[in-house]
Amino acid sequence: MQLWEKQPLKSKEMDTSNPKRCHRCESIMVYEKFYGPDEQFWGWRCVCCGEIVDSIILKNRGLVVTGQLGR
Repeated sequence: MQLWEKQPLKSKEMDTSNPKRCHRCESIMVYEKFYGPDEQFWGWRCVCCGEIVDSIILKNRGLVVTGQLGR
């Protein structure tokens, strides 16, 4: 399964075994460790445009699509 098909992956489906493609620019994404002010997390980063995707981002994007997240 590609990282970005027509529907985003659920957080348990963050498969790191196959190369992924960025949904923005179709370039290659790499699985990396990111460091925030209070935490560390793993996610995908596009080597071309810099798009970052992790399980929380995918979850939040799902809420926006379904209209559950207030804007």
